[in-house]
Amino acid sequence: AADTGERTLADILSNAAKEEVTSKSEEESLSQRNDSIWVQGIGEGRQDEDNLSLYIRFSEGADEDDLWKTDGFTDLTKYGHKAQLFGSELASLEATTSSADEGEEGKVRLLYDLVYSEGAPRNRATGVAVEVLRGTSLDVGMLHASHNKSRQKCTIEFWYRLPEQEYV
Repeated sequence: AADTGERTLADILSNAAKEEVTSKSEEESLSQRNDSIWVQGIGEGRQDEDNLSLYIRFSEGADEDDLWKTDGFTDLTKYGHKAQLFGSELASLEATTSSADEGEEGKVRLLYDLVYSEGAPRNRATGVAVEVLRGTSLDVGMLHASHNKSRQKCTIEFWYRLPEQEYV
């Protein structure tokens, strides 16, 4: 019985080692296939600009036309994402009241606030949406594999102001 137990244990350990090697090679193969479609270096940059995946200043408010209502907002990072507005007839862009960095004059367009009208219906979905495709700079989350650890964390920052109590 002892001999059979030892042989069974040896077989289990041998099979586990084979599965581990197979699992690692499958993960490496998947990683190599995905590397061609994934934006590399997300979260690994040495400068703040390299780690920035989406930056919208609503600068389209400086334009005399209202094309932003149909065309959306331009991402100022090197990735060039597009943010679409839902409920645009209820929104306007106004000169900012936030204390966010205004940028260097002449280098960055003015900062605007996206403002929804006070009479906007509360039962209607409105907001800004950005499409996040697999492998793009915005594809971050907790479930990325170990070879993509830098994509397992992110910081989301935005300014908002709640309406006066009478409008809530």
